[in-house]
Amino acid sequence: MHILLLTDNFVPETNSPALRAYEHARQWVEAGHRVTVVTSIPNFPLGRPLPPYRNQLYQRELIEGINVVRVWTLMAPNRGVFWRSLDFLSFAVTGFCAGLFQRADVILASSPQLLTGLGGRWVAALKRRPWIFEVRDLWPDSIVSVGAMKDNLLIRGLRSMEQRLYRNATKVVAVSTGIRDRLQARGVPAAKLEVVPNGVDLCSLDTATDVEALRDALSLRDKFVVGYVGTHGMAQGLEVAVDAARLLKDSGIHFLFVGEGARRDAVIAYAEKLHLNNVQFIGLVSRAAAADHLALCDAVLIPLRRTDQIHITIPAKMFEAAAMGKPMIVSAVGASAELVQSYGAGIVVEPERPDVLATAISKLRSATEMQASFRRGALRMARDYDRRKFAGDMLRIMAHVVQRPRS
Repeated sequence: MHILLLTDNFVPETNSPALRAYEHARQWVEAGHRVTVVTSIPNFPLGRPLPPYRNQLYQRELIEGINVVRVWTLMAPNRGVFWRSLDFLSFAVTGFCAGLFQRADVILASSPQLLTGLGGRWVAALKRRPWIFEVRDLWPDSIVSVGAMKDNLLIRGLRSMEQRLYRNATKVVAVSTGIRDRLQARGVPAAKLEVVPNGVDLCSLDTATDVEALRDALSLRDKFVVGYVGTHGMAQGLEVAVDAARLLKDSGIHFLFVGEGARRDAVIAYAEKLHLNNVQFIGLVSRAAAADHLALCDAVLIPLRRTDQIHITIPAKMFEAAAMGKPMIVSAVGASAELVQSYGAGIVVEPERPDVLATAISKLRSATEMQASFRRGALRMARDYDRRKFAGDMLRIMAHVVQRPRS
């Protein structure tokens, strides 16, 4: 089977969409299938090409047997609306054009961003092939829920397009049961819906760095380190974590933030305003370096703002923390809270409550037996969410739609 995957993000980018696409594609190649990925030049989240790439019109490379086709886009940083919208639209157009010239038995288009689905639909229509719409987040609802845009005419137009994509797709694959249930409530037939969760490649997070040496380099020896490794965006509300750090500033508890995103500068400015000496920020790093920083943490913070999407959101960073056996402090309600509780992998606290968060962190620090129990629960969770299994599930879905008679 020849699989054509359209995704706006792919390695060496290190965000969740890029890693899911790469790890699935690698498993499909190992299973004996041909995989072509049409994607943009790596630029997330800064909006400029990651070295050594250049924003060329078209370029090819081979990554572990995956045929990767990269296309030009109007790059923009992961903040603001206007330029990011043009960035998304440009990939829909150039990705569609590149996709037309690739062989495929099935097309898989991954959203967000939503316009990738539009490109996938166009390619499938002209090639007369089945296509699968992978929904990792509900756009445009999540854009409105975090306050990035108001519910205006443009949003209503995107919702209309979203519904048409669901109707047109051969299958719609959600990454959580919560997303599946919302899609079904909107009229997507149950028979069209599948769930393939996020997970983690258990072999991908090996750390080569001496963790104690890294702790020394960051002046963190003898500190209890609470880490956040991921996108510093509007959905996380990291200012709440900074407020918790203020409440714990003389306790020997240190907060380490690793990553980039739309809210990073604002969060740093807020921490500087409070004159905190127990908060440290490290910018965008490679995946290997991210794993090294995750390894030095005593606990990992999984925060979410209280939005309309919080009940159905399961941040992919949870699974990487689980694979390293890290106790999690989940500041959320809904699916992510229920998941960590079901495995006994961490503490769940009410979102947007820095006082409650600070109390939970302090409690965890002093409870070594609790930490050990959470580490065991996290590792059980990681084993059950092995990405290799889910890549196989997606492969079976694609094989099914390819074998179905075409109408």
